[in-house]
Amino acid sequence: MANGIAANGITTAVAWINLAAVFALELAALGALGYAASRGGAPLAVRIALGVGVPLMGAVLWGLFAAPNATVRNAAIAVAVKVLVFGGATIGLVLTGHRFLGAGFAAVVVLTAVLAHVLPTPAAATEATSPVPAAGVSRAAETRP
Repeated sequence: MANGIAANGITTAVAWINLAAVFALELAALGALGYAASRGGAPLAVRIALGVGVPLMGAVLWGLFAAPNATVRNAAIAVAVKVLVFGGATIGLVLTGHRFLGAGFAAVVVLTAVLAHVLPTPAAATEATSPVPAAGVSRAAETRP
């Protein structure tokens, strides 16, 4: 029994670390989009507008469709927005001459996506192993037939 709890604790810790990595990748993608959008031969004002506007648009799309508490909940649209943001960041890095950084970024995005799919969600794992009952549920109510 102790091994099950320890393994579940380690799994939960890895899930939390992966969740933090996913968030860091989301921020890095917005930064890469801004960097890539601001490069080029356009006048300075246009590059500044693109450097601010493109990541802002990505953040708005992410918040509307891909965030955990998204306003619009549609799995297909969420996947499309994630591919658009992460793919755009990867392509932007490659096109601005950062091929290895772009490839590494894409590899880490895929790795964290696979881990997020395989690992339990941290909230569910915490609730399953918590000795404290969920709010509004008493121990007496749990043991009644």
